[in-house]
Amino acid sequence: MGITIAAALVGMGVYVSGDETTAASQGDLRTWHARMVKIPRPSAQGCFTGAYPELAWRETGCVAPPSAPMAPNLEQSPQRDMGGGIGIVTERPAGAGPITSAYGSFEKVKQPNLLSVTSVPQAAPPGEPSGPTMAGSYSFQLNTNHLSVQECNGSPTAGLCRGWKQFVLANDGTRGGNPNPDPSPSHLYVEYWLLHYNPDPDHGQPCPPEWTEVADDGEVHCTWKSRAAELPYLSIQGIARSELRLEGATTTADGQETDTATFNDGAGQIYSSSGVGVLHMRPPTPQEPASEWTQVEFNVFGYGHGATARFNPEASFNVRTTVEDGSPAKPGCQNFGFSSERNNLNFGPPGPSSPSPSPAAVINESVQGPAAPSACRVAAVIGDTHQYTFSGLFYDFQATGDFVEAQAGSTFEVQTRKASGPPKWPNASVNRSVAMRMGTSRLALCEGTRLVVNGTTTSLPAGDSLLLPNGVAIDRVNNVYTFTDPSGNSVRATANSGYLDLGVGVGPGASTVRGLLGNPNDDPHYLDVRGGNPLRVPVTHTALYETFGNSWRVSPSATLLQPCTAVTPGNPTAPFYAGNLSTTTREWAQEVCRNRQVNTLWLDTCTLDVGVFGNASAAIVYVGLQRPDVDANPPQPPICVPGDTRPLCPTPTCSPAGCGRAGG
Repeated sequence: MGITIAAALVGMGVYVSGDETTAASQGDLRTWHARMVKIPRPSAQGCFTGAYPELAWRETGCVAPPSAPMAPNLEQSPQRDMGGGIGIVTERPAGAGPITSAYGSFEKVKQPNLLSVTSVPQAAPPGEPSGPTMAGSYSFQLNTNHLSVQECNGSPTAGLCRGWKQFVLANDGTRGGNPNPDPSPSHLYVEYWLLHYNPDPDHGQPCPPEWTEVADDGEVHCTWKSRAAELPYLSIQGIARSELRLEGATTTADGQETDTATFNDGAGQIYSSSGVGVLHMRPPTPQEPASEWTQVEFNVFGYGHGATARFNPEASFNVRTTVEDGSPAKPGCQNFGFSSERNNLNFGPPGPSSPSPSPAAVINESVQGPAAPSACRVAAVIGDTHQYTFSGLFYDFQATGDFVEAQAGSTFEVQTRKASGPPKWPNASVNRSVAMRMGTSRLALCEGTRLVVNGTTTSLPAGDSLLLPNGVAIDRVNNVYTFTDPSGNSVRATANSGYLDLGVGVGPGASTVRGLLGNPNDDPHYLDVRGGNPLRVPVTHTALYETFGNSWRVSPSATLLQPCTAVTPGNPTAPFYAGNLSTTTREWAQEVCRNRQVNTLWLDTCTLDVGVFGNASAAIVYVGLQRPDVDANPPQPPICVPGDTRPLCPTPTCSPAGCGRAGG
C-alpha cells in the first residue's frame, strides 16, 4: 500500500494544512484542541473530523459501530486482585455541580518499553467456546456512573434498572494472532445501557425499540450504540503522544440533550461522534434523589465481552482522568470499576504529574513494579529498604527492628520487621516480615513463607483465597500475597528469597497516613516524627534514625509481629549506597539493571539491591517505576559506565585512536 507525502509528514510530527506545512508543538496542539471542542459541529448529530491547525469541523459519513458490547461490571464494590485498569473511579469533589465533560489521557509512557497489547477473552462457561484472542486489540473507555433514567420505567424491575453511558474508542487490531498488514479501522462512538432491565417478552415487555438484549449472569440488559466515526487504526504505541485523549461530554440545548465522544490522536487529527442522548434523567422522588453524572472511569481495557488487555511485561504509564464540573478542587477517588473489561496492569506510586488546566486524578499502572490493589493512594517499600511514601517522598531506611510503616485511623495499620542484610552488608536492612491490623483482624506474613491469621498459622496454597468474617480478603498468586479490607485499604507482599517487597494502598475515606510511609499534611518535603516536630528533608544520618526512625519503633508489647521470628533492633553506623559495593559486585549488578532497561534515575538504587541480594530478579521492581516528587537521599556521585549520559558522568574524549572517558 502506498503512502502520501502528507501522511508521511504527519507521521513525523509535521502537520499539513492546505499547501502549507507547520511543525506543531505540544502547546500548539493543546491550545488547538481546547478551541476545537468549543466550536459547534455542523449539526447536533453525526460524525466529524478536523485537522491541525484549522479551526473547523468537517462532516464525514458515520458507520456501524462494532457489534461487541463493552460489558458492565455489575458488582459496585472494591475490586481485589483483578489487575489495575479496573477498580479506580474519579469522583467529583463534594459541593461541585454535575460533571458536564471529562477526558482521559496518558503520561510518562515508557518508550520503547511499551511494545504490544493483546485482547484475551474472558473464560467461557464450561461447554461454550471462548472468543478469539486478538493481537493489537484494545479499547479506551470513558464511563459514567450508573444513572436513574426514565427509560427504566418500562422495565419489569424498574426499581433495579439503571442507565449507563460509555464513550468508547474501539480497536480490534489483528485477529487470531496473525499480523494483518492492513489493520481494521478504529471506531469512536457512545454506548448506552439499561442495566438490570430484565425484559419480559412473554408479557409484552421487551427491551425498548432498537435496543438489543444482552444476557449476563442470569440477567438481561439492554444496549444501544450511536453511529460510529471511523478513523485509521491506532497502535498502542500511540498513547505516548502527549496530546492524545478521549473526551466525553453531555450538553443540553433547547431541551435536547446531546452526547459527544471526541478523540484527539495526538498527531494533529481530531474526531467526533455526536448524537441525541437516548437516556433521560428521571425526576427525583422522596424515595430516590436526583441522579447526576458524578463519577468517571477512564482506562485502556480489553476489546469487549469482558476481555483483558494484556501488555508486554515492561509496559508502564500514568493514566490521567480530568473532569469538568465547575469546581477547581481535585476530584476524589473510589476503588471500584464500572467496566467488565480489564487489563493486566497493577497500581504503583504515580510520581509527579504534568500540570493540567482542570482538576484531575492521576494513577500509575505497570505490569511489574511495587504494586498495590488500591489505586487511590499508593506507597511502596522496596529492597534494602527504599521507602516511597504516599505523598511522593523517596528515602533509604536501613534500621532493624519493628516499625510502623503506615497507620490510617484506628482500623488500619501496617508494621514491618526489618532485619540486617547478609553478613557482608551490616549497614543494610531488609523487610523480613510484615503484619497488619485490618478492622478486627490481625494478619502477618512471617519470613515471607508463613501466613498467620488472628494468631493461627493458616495454609493458603498458591491460587487460593480466604474471606474472613469481617470482609477482609486474602489472595495468593504464586509468591504474591494480597490483603484487602472492605474500606479499600490493601497490602500486597511479594515474597522474594530472603526479603519482602511491599505495596500499600489506602482507600478513599482514609485519614492522614502516619508512619514511615506518611508525610505531615501530605507534604513530601517533610518526615513525620511521632510526638515531635516534622523534619524537613534531607536530614542528617543521626536525625533520620535517632529522631525520626526511633519515633516509629514498635515496642515488644505493641508489635503485631509477635508470631514471627525475632530480630535484633539497631541503627546503621553509616549510610550504605551502591558506591559501597565492591567493584566486581557493583559492575555485575549495574550491568544486570541496564540489561533490564531500568531508567537511569533508578540505576544506582537497582544496582545496590541486585548487589546485596545477589539476584538479578531484584531489578524487576524498578522497571517502569515512576520518579518521586522528592528524593531525600543525599546526592551521591553516579557510578558511571561507558555511554552513561547522566549529569556528573564524564563526557567521552575522542581522538583518531578512539574514544575514552575524560578523567579516566
